[in-house]
Amino acid sequence: DMMIQSLVRIWQDLREAHEKGVMAYPFSVREAVSVVRHLNEFPSDGIEGAVENVIAFDRLDTVVLKQLAKVFAHHGVPVSTNAKSDRTPREAIEGGISTPRTRASKPKHGKIDEKNDPHVGGNTWAGGSGGSDTAGLGGRGGPYRLDSGHPVHQVSEQMKAEVSEAAQREAKAMAKAALQKKLKELNMGKLDWERYESIHSHVELQIQQLQVMLKDIRRRKEERIWLKRQSTGEIDDSRLVDALAGEKDVFKRRGKPSENNNNNNSQTMEPIVIKVLVDISASMYRFNGFDGRLQRSLEATLMLMEALKEDKRFQLNIIGHSGDSADIPLVNGETPHDPKTQLRVLETMVAHAQYCFSGDSTLEAIQLAVSQAHEGDLILVISDANLERYHIDPEEVSSLMHAKKGVHTHLVLIGGFGEEPLNLARSIPNERAQVCLDSSELPLIIKNIIASAAK
Repeated sequence: DMMIQSLVRIWQDLREAHEKGVMAYPFSVREAVSVVRHLNEFPSDGIEGAVENVIAFDRLDTVVLKQLAKVFAHHGVPVSTNAKSDRTPREAIEGGISTPRTRASKPKHGKIDEKNDPHVGGNTWAGGSGGSDTAGLGGRGGPYRLDSGHPVHQVSEQMKAEVSEAAQREAKAMAKAALQKKLKELNMGKLDWERYESIHSHVELQIQQLQVMLKDIRRRKEERIWLKRQSTGEIDDSRLVDALAGEKDVFKRRGKPSENNNNNNSQTMEPIVIKVLVDISASMYRFNGFDGRLQRSLEATLMLMEALKEDKRFQLNIIGHSGDSADIPLVNGETPHDPKTQLRVLETMVAHAQYCFSGDSTLEAIQLAVSQAHEGDLILVISDANLERYHIDPEEVSSLMHAKKGVHTHLVLIGGFGEEPLNLARSIPNERAQVCLDSSELPLIIKNIIASAAK
């Protein structure tokens, strides 16, 4: 029976969601049997009515309900909910190798094609591909990147090397001026609510999931620490001389800070510092149409800002890095949490990725963050796996990540070509690197990372 087979597939997905940690409740065969039994007794209700009878209790939990709706909708079973439908990812393709028809001479923005026709290999139109001098993708000598939504034709590295040093300097100056102009516009408040909502709606469910997952996470030392100057427990090695002198409070024991009656030794718990290093280099913009890596980075950034904005246990700092700089401040403890400010952060990330010069500062960013970190801090590096292009050795990345004892540094790879992300993740020991090519998996990955740092 087709209906039974559909239910089997649905319950397989529900079980996998539970095993991944996305769903807390393990929907079992018992619920599936209940659906079948309901259909046998009340066939007129249809599968929608039978399912509704099983998930009625879960309507009390909006997060769970949206998760269920997503799973059932995937198999053509509608579940009444206010959750927005999932987007269809853009499926862009690469257009192959391009040989420019003109030499690279003078960088410029280029003319605007109101029809947005594809332009390949030329030097006239803005948003073209594989050409010379104009803003676009895959070409050479242009001042900055500009994605018009068409397949990208790539110029070879040899042809890029033909661009004169004078033209490169002029292109870099234009890019810097365009970036400053864009940042000034953002500071003036020209922010688009629809742009913010388009990103927020994609991760609304993930934000709620992460908030739920983090509810029970506490630092171990919040719950149990070494209480000193106690009258019972085990001898405190640091007070052996006092013990020989006849002192009584020379013991230590495990307990909660609230149990410590000695005001001179009371312990004030500090929030867990989470420093997120986001890759906003040229490759993030260049290959966003290929695998959505920049979009995924924006979604991850917004998810963290929203999920942690009212959680006093965590202090969130977000730093960008690109070919221009290893330290681009985006969010700190004083940054407002309103949508307008959050959108400004996201648009600033896009602006840097679009206008920065080619290059990679991943190593410098990790080194700087680790050197500034204190014991117990968490550094979360969100990046693509575009290291081979810049001859970066994965062992060097791993060495920097483990450079300071007590600092938890993790790498989340959200883009890359072929097996490169998986190979890089495997090269980082102690499970300090994960590959995430689906934003729906981010909450669980980040929750597990934060949980490990909170121990």
